Amino acid sequence: MSWTRRQFLRGLGGSLALPFLPSLLPRAAWAADHGPIKRFLAFYVPNGIQMVGWTPDRDGAGFDLKPILAPMAPLQSRVRLITGLRNDPARPDGPGDHAAGTGSFLTAAHCYKTEGAGIRNGVSLDQVIAAAIGQEHRFSSLALSSEGGGNAGGCDSGYSCAYSRNISWSTATTPAPRATRPRVLFSRLFGSAVANMTPEERARKRNQRRSLLDSVLEDAQRAHRLMSHGDALKLDEYLNSVREIERQLDLGAANICEPGTIPDSGVELPAYIRQMLDLVVLTLQCDMTPVITYMLGNAGSNRPMPHLGIAE
Repeated sequence: MSWTRRQFLRGLGGSLALPFLPSLLPRAAWAADHGPIKRFLAFYVPNGIQMVGWTPDRDGAGFDLKPILAPMAPLQSRVRLITGLRNDPARPDGPGDHAAGTGSFLTAAHCYKTEGAGIRNGVSLDQVIAAAIGQEHRFSSLALSSEGGGNAGGCDSGYSCAYSRNISWSTATTPAPRATRPRVLFSRLFGSAVANMTPEERARKRNQRRSLLDSVLEDAQRAHRLMSHGDALKLDEYLNSVREIERQLDLGAANICEPGTIPDSGVELPAYIRQMLDLVVLTLQCDMTPVITYMLGNAGSNRPMPHLGIAE
């Protein structure tokens, strides 16, 4: 029989959104003890926090949860609050504390005051982490925001809009591109084809991939009998990966990496933010990236908040 790698891989040409599969790590990493899966999420709130409703009155494991943090009660044993930190480089040169503080949020670097040429900040913490642990993922990191706007021009007392609208910086002069629209982010994560499919169409696509995997496994079993002992061992290692994919496909609609329904457009702000947060959770569950930054909004904004009774 004639058997080629191309035949063997023919069923795996499409992209499968799957949770982290240890069997798909590089061979050099198989014997290593990787420990807990590492994740980093930086969540930026532009309007600050009312600290009297946030900071506990006592230290230690039995700290009291103030009203703002009360929803964390079920997870309190796994939560650590760190207080008393200072980010002195974030102090502005004169007016412009919104932009200067936001730009320095993850860089701890002093933002050079300019509205045009000469933007200078620092590499942000998320990008340092992404360089260390993000390379084995589809996206080494993702920068997300619930509010758009470009980086050109000035936004705060002589400071560039780049400082007001970005917390993730890949270099000292370049903020990381942000995704601000749930539908666009959904398509980026799962592909435009999947994004436009109904749940029934996705189920048919999943079943088709399952059939292709069955064909791959049949070819592999026939080839196994014709191989040398060394090649057969290598094939067995590969089949473990294929069988893991097969197992995940068998989970069907219960698979946590099913993309679900494409987000609606034109929704109110609370629903829009919920869409973004749902995609954050799904992206981490699917192990598409270990590093995410999320901006609830820009440092300066004229956005109305009608759900709070603020119409202008």
